[in-house]
Amino acid sequence: MGAEKKRPRGLAAQKAAKKAKVVEEPQEPNTNNAQTVVIDKVVEEGDEMGEAAALFESAVEKAEKDPVGALQLLRGTVHESDRILRNWPENETRPPPKFYLTYGSALYELGRLTEDEEFEPFLEAAEERLQDGLDRFEELTEKENDLDSAEKIRIAMAKVWIAKSQFNNDDDNKASGAVNNAEDNIPELATRALDTLDKALNGTVELKPTALIEIASIVQNHGDLYSNLESQNKFRDWAEKLLKRVLEDDADNSRALSELGLGKLSLANYWLEQADEQRDDDEENEENEEEEEEEQKKELSKEEQNAYDAIIQAKKYFEQALSKAGDEAQPQTYADLAEALVNEANLVLSEEEQNKLYQTAVQHIKDAKSTAEKNSIEYNLPEGLQSFLEEFEEQE
Repeated sequence: MGAEKKRPRGLAAQKAAKKAKVVEEPQEPNTNNAQTVVIDKVVEEGDEMGEAAALFESAVEKAEKDPVGALQLLRGTVHESDRILRNWPENETRPPPKFYLTYGSALYELGRLTEDEEFEPFLEAAEERLQDGLDRFEELTEKENDLDSAEKIRIAMAKVWIAKSQFNNDDDNKASGAVNNAEDNIPELATRALDTLDKALNGTVELKPTALIEIASIVQNHGDLYSNLESQNKFRDWAEKLLKRVLEDDADNSRALSELGLGKLSLANYWLEQADEQRDDDEENEENEEEEEEEQKKELSKEEQNAYDAIIQAKKYFEQALSKAGDEAQPQTYADLAEALVNEANLVLSEEEQNKLYQTAVQHIKDAKSTAEKNSIEYNLPEGLQSFLEEFEEQE
């Protein structure tokens, strides 16, 4: 996982390049369950590569709500792909590009769902298999039937590059995944990844909205690793453009709306950090701090106003996402909205309005917990929100 940038006001750390990691190591994949998945996907009997692809597709579908189950399916996909490759006759041409797309993508996703220190080896293995797929594509005399697979391989490769770019640091920053250079320069791998994605997504390849949103999320979260606003915006703006493209075709896509909200919340957190730093600098140079604090209560600083504007936009997106999702709303969206409300409350100048916002935030935190319980979703509140809830209830 990439560096988790701190959120001002002690709120939840924002997501980075990896999905929520699975702490407990699962058992070996249940082959009986895996076979059931294959049958559900209507794979022809004896089509081993089709079975591996079906396992991977099922894993991706499970990842959001059941990461442990997804992890088992991903391990099954990698196991089957490895077996197919080892048993492939030497006198036959190599498997088609689509096989390597499944294999490499499964390795990448498996790395995202495992412990942080295990991610890099998975990335290396994923890149190797994806490159094998591109090499196989170049060997084909008739490429037309495999053009789509080749483009999807390039997209998968770009995702790997984005993840790898955050690990090209020294040992101190390597553990956190932080981008490591004084100027906050964007690594060449990340730039190459964006260029590759631009070319592929503006071509003939067709991806499901969920795949487009996932790409946008990966790019947006990578941008959060930078401390420089210009660097952040390069990735945030790119992701926002892709998410709005999804909404052009599906205005009710709640996940796209939620991701847009996260982008605005990330921008707000940048400005909140700037406001905190400015306040610290001012206090060092201010002889009469009490007088300064009185002045700050009358109006927001430029940094705080920028944060407030972004928070209002984030809140709007989260509210729309919850409205569109209805009974399918996810606990995290309630938590994200609660975070936006707490940050908004910390900026408003009216104590009465502040208390109302806090109360609304508490209700959404409870909604997150109850939604998870009702739908049997394994979910833990971000530490900052849990602490806020406990402190708020103590004061009641």
